[in-house]
Amino acid sequence: MTPQTLPALREALPPGSTIGIVGGGQLGRMLAQTAHQHGYRVAVLTGGSRNTPAGSVADTEIAAPFDDDAAISRLLEVADVITWEFENVDLRVARAAQRAGVGVFPSAEIIATTQDRSLEKKALQEIGVSVAPWCIVNRQDELAAAVREFGLPVIAKAARFGYDGKGQTRIETHNAVADAWQRLGCQRLVVESVVAFEREISVVVARSMDGQVADHGCMENAHVKHVLDSTITPARISEARSREARGIAAHIANQWGLVGVLCVEMFDTPTGLVVNEVAPRPHNSGHCTIEAAAASQFEQQLRAVVGMPLGDGRCQPAAMLQLLGDLFLEGALDWSEIYAAAAVHLHLYGKQEARSGRKMGHLTLVGDDSVGADPAVLLAKLMSLRQALTDR
Repeated sequence: MTPQTLPALREALPPGSTIGIVGGGQLGRMLAQTAHQHGYRVAVLTGGSRNTPAGSVADTEIAAPFDDDAAISRLLEVADVITWEFENVDLRVARAAQRAGVGVFPSAEIIATTQDRSLEKKALQEIGVSVAPWCIVNRQDELAAAVREFGLPVIAKAARFGYDGKGQTRIETHNAVADAWQRLGCQRLVVESVVAFEREISVVVARSMDGQVADHGCMENAHVKHVLDSTITPARISEARSREARGIAAHIANQWGLVGVLCVEMFDTPTGLVVNEVAPRPHNSGHCTIEAAAASQFEQQLRAVVGMPLGDGRCQPAAMLQLLGDLFLEGALDWSEIYAAAAVHLHLYGKQEARSGRKMGHLTLVGDDSVGADPAVLLAKLMSLRQALTDR
């Protein structure tokens, strides 16, 4: 990948400028809230929906598809810079912004690379980053051949536009190949050898226009049905492994010429770290940074894209627990215990409809003298509170 070519370092965009956000989800919502805190205005291109989590707190919500030329023009009329809360979008807005002389951070090339799993893996390997053995397949017989080559089990993923476990499946037997091919839409796939790992970790790294790099340390993540369920920080790894993980994230950010925020998901294996996926935006595993760090992942994104110096991303011990739509489908929730737990931070995303697996909110607990500093204990407290939501 060719690093983003930046214009001569310009004056930072001052408060009062408008941040254009592509995507209307909860990540855009939290970025918009941070932008407002720092005196910036926000315009959101939602992708089509109205009253989105981000759009409902923005100064301007443009409820139109990402490839709507009139909507893109409207966004560029008000925005002084463009950034992303979601990478699986049409890149027409980036091309139009370039023609209009409006900065886009991270670059369109980084977004395009991370939209396609094969391009992403090639780009990582080109800069010496370890990934799981993989190959691309275009037909069912090629999928069967990949399974024979790698050995069972394997993970098959749609090459483009996958996230949160969508568009992927684990193949456990040779007889399951045909069904997997059909369920994944008979399309181009990336097939990966399954990695034996001890834990999943992530590092959210930010890089500024002048090359300053900062991260939030290592997060340890647990998933349920391929959706992130909980995060604790610091991850339960050695200091040497933590330095290795943070170094990998910084290396990717520097080599790709990142301006903005990047989350690097990794497998911690007995023989070293293996990068699983990369997201060129804030990430759910970084939500605890809102309370645990002086400068959250959203503040770092804001600082980077407006040309300000990065802040201090170091985190206190903390735990984060997702609130998924399944909870809300079980009937009215009892929030009393959460509100009674003074140290617990509740974030609800303002989504109008609950669905199974849909991220509706999260809880965060930061370690202090009253609750202790063991992240596992903090997480256990949050799990008890989440359970109380449905205990009637």
